[in-house]
Amino acid sequence: MAEVIAFLIEHYQDFDDCPPPDDLGQILEDVGFDDVQINNALMLLAVLSDNEESAVQAYRSDALRVYTPEEQDALPQEVIGLLHFLENADAINGEQREFVIHALLHMPPDEITVDMAKVLTLLVLWAHKSELPVLIGDDLMMALHGVSTMH
Repeated sequence: MAEVIAFLIEHYQDFDDCPPPDDLGQILEDVGFDDVQINNALMLLAVLSDNEESAVQAYRSDALRVYTPEEQDALPQEVIGLLHFLENADAINGEQREFVIHALLHMPPDEITVDMAKVLTLLVLWAHKSELPVLIGDDLMMALHGVSTMH
């Protein structure tokens, strides 16, 4: 799924520029992505779109996030640490953190990695048109390309 997200971020500068789901699904299929990748990506985009349109409960920025035992079992410590770092650096907010956690918890355990958390973070930031500090953005982009984008 990381490849589909990378494709979307690289080909659509703005989340709002994405074609409707049926058209986007066909474009992704024409590019060569498989049905599972396409369906997973379209589902995430639908959730992001729904969150933008509905009134989402605001999260207090000073609130401490306590992970449930199930979340602690499913999420590697490195992923929890990354999300904590990103939130403390004001790169993501509580709502965005919860989206990433929710998406990760619906993945097969072997796909829950720091790189996947970074890719999902990029997805939610792209959808919300968020600005990132350069160094944090570069580190997240490395999850897509495997190399630093800074020169």
